[in-house]
Amino acid sequence: MSETRSIKLGQKGFWAINLTVFMVAYNVSVMPAIMPAIVADLNSSVGYIQSILVLFSLITAAFAPTTENLCRFYGRTPVFFTGLLLYGVGIVLTVLSPTMGVLAVSFSIITGLASTPLVSTPWTIADLVYQGKSQEQATVVLIVASAVGGLSGGLLGGFLASQVGWRWAFVPSLAVLILVWVLKRSLPQLVIRCEQPIDWIGGLLSFFGLGSILAGISLAGEFGWWEPKRIFTIAGLVLPPFPLSIVPTLIAVGLIILGLFMFWQRRQAERFKASLLRIGLLRKQGFVFGMLAAMVHVLITTGVQFNLYQFVPVVMSLNPFQAALTVVPYNLTMVIVVVSVLKLFVLGDRICPKYIVQSGIALLAIGIGILYRSLSIQVTSIGLMPGLIVMGIGSGLFLAYISRLTYAATADHEKPEGSGIYNPVQNLGSSLGRAILGTSLIFFASRDVVDSILNKLGQTIVPAQRSQLIAELQEMFQTLSRQEFREMLIQRVPPPIAAVIRPISLEAAISGMQTSLLIALAFTGICFLLATPLPRYPGDR
Repeated sequence: MSETRSIKLGQKGFWAINLTVFMVAYNVSVMPAIMPAIVADLNSSVGYIQSILVLFSLITAAFAPTTENLCRFYGRTPVFFTGLLLYGVGIVLTVLSPTMGVLAVSFSIITGLASTPLVSTPWTIADLVYQGKSQEQATVVLIVASAVGGLSGGLLGGFLASQVGWRWAFVPSLAVLILVWVLKRSLPQLVIRCEQPIDWIGGLLSFFGLGSILAGISLAGEFGWWEPKRIFTIAGLVLPPFPLSIVPTLIAVGLIILGLFMFWQRRQAERFKASLLRIGLLRKQGFVFGMLAAMVHVLITTGVQFNLYQFVPVVMSLNPFQAALTVVPYNLTMVIVVVSVLKLFVLGDRICPKYIVQSGIALLAIGIGILYRSLSIQVTSIGLMPGLIVMGIGSGLFLAYISRLTYAATADHEKPEGSGIYNPVQNLGSSLGRAILGTSLIFFASRDVVDSILNKLGQTIVPAQRSQLIAELQEMFQTLSRQEFREMLIQRVPPPIAAVIRPISLEAAISGMQTSLLIALAFTGICFLLATPLPRYPGDR
């Protein structure tokens, strides 16, 4: 099986792939920015929005192996066109959603499935069409398109949500989609030579394996990591049927299914039958470590930004547009640094690219530390800016070379399949970032509210009762609007405590945010260790 190289990609085709990357990044970034408006309009909660975003990334990542299989069988361009059409349907249904259930199905499921070929195809086309410096320049433009899309999602989406309504925040992406559809004929028709049938069994195993793991992680805040906070039931059946949270059960089941998936892939490859991917690519240390380092970086940055979109409106009393302006220094700085490093090709010629990547991780950690120190009751947008700028510089340096160092271990004919693995794993990191860091913010904020109230009352309770109160407060966070949450809390505490509920809530939010930043800081250490085995230069293997 091989994909033929197009002699060249015209200007319209180049615009088409970059606008596609922009569109997907815009829609992923717009959702956190317009959370308060959706919560108020659909009478929902931030917790549900978090679940929708986690589910979106889960489906996009889990469906990736099957998408690559479809691309090999039917052709990458036809699958891309189908994804584009389905993506438009999903966004239209999202705009028209009357309830959270419809929003979840349209955005998470329909748009999530459609996003998989839209995420991987632009990068694959760039790898196949361009070589040498041209490929490096194309990579710069794609990275910038993704960053600008994320930047626009926060700013433009937040502005439209504040001034007109959250549904209008998706209109710009629909306009871009129409433009991409007009330009689609300019994309190269990649020829596929593959007569093997589609590996549906492998597709199902990969989907359910990844899906089970991510579902377990996303449910941790509500059901507990080990000891059950709540009972998980399906049609009246309690799962698992013993005193253990559903979370480790789902993760264990997912790992077992992924093990079966790897076994199936090896078996299919040995018999020269259809398989989703070649396991040999995952035996290359440089590729695996680079891919995982990039995933952890996405986990950190996505999780921190998601928490800021929850934290800033509550503590600083800002609307969605103002919250987006507060977070924008990170994205803007990252874009400037990536363009400066790669477009000008200055640092890479003088400093070892691996050291640039490691320096970026170190600066990301320093930025998180600065952000941690800046949090207080009197925090302002200006006060958050230094930490976000340093984080942006770190991410820019990291992103400038991480993909090139990762692909140094792959041959040219392996790059399309490498993109089919690398890009979905980044979506996996996005999902994990929202699940782990988002859950930690809510848990630790809830814990501190409970402990502060008990301290004010001068009471002590047994650990089991304290855990139950924290779990109930977490559920309130996830199922009530902010106004309903305050009213419910005031009703359940004595009048002297009700008078200081807001200061207690603000201090708890700051403490929860700081704890989530410490967790993010720990992940930067993991990211640095994963980047250690990378080659010093992209040409090394």
